[in-house]
Amino acid sequence: MSKTILLAVDTTSHTAAAADMVRDLAAATGDRVVVLHVHEFAVGRFGRIQVDCGDGEGEKVAAEIVDRLTGAGVDAQADIRKTPVGHIARTISGVADEMDVRMIVLGSGSAHDVPRLPFGSVSLRLLHTASTPVLIVPKSLAPAPEPATTVAAGPTS
Repeated sequence: MSKTILLAVDTTSHTAAAADMVRDLAAATGDRVVVLHVHEFAVGRFGRIQVDCGDGEGEKVAAEIVDRLTGAGVDAQADIRKTPVGHIARTISGVADEMDVRMIVLGSGSAHDVPRLPFGSVSLRLLHTASTPVLIVPKSLAPAPEPATTVAAGPTS
């Protein structure tokens, strides 16, 4: 197994927490990081159309994360792949196998525990198909609430 972490990103806001987690992990272990964005394409009557994000947005997000990681002293590079609609998880898993990575990390966009129906999310599919450990990072890692403190009041005179 190589000393590589695969960070799968999209163009939504939940990638920041996953990038921060990977930065901390890689800084502690010396792993290199591959920041992967997968473009989804549909083929129809009017030809092949990119459906995941606007042209160049995925590349921009991956480059920004690579810059943040390298600025923190982490060896990082971007990798952009293409896949047909509905095959993002399979592509991420395939890249992980191809690179023999230590783990796959991605952000979770879900703010609740109700699964997305009927198709599920990329992270859910990865959990079921990947042969590599998968770490799903919540959008915000909120600290645990402080326990309530009670103050005993003495008699007043």
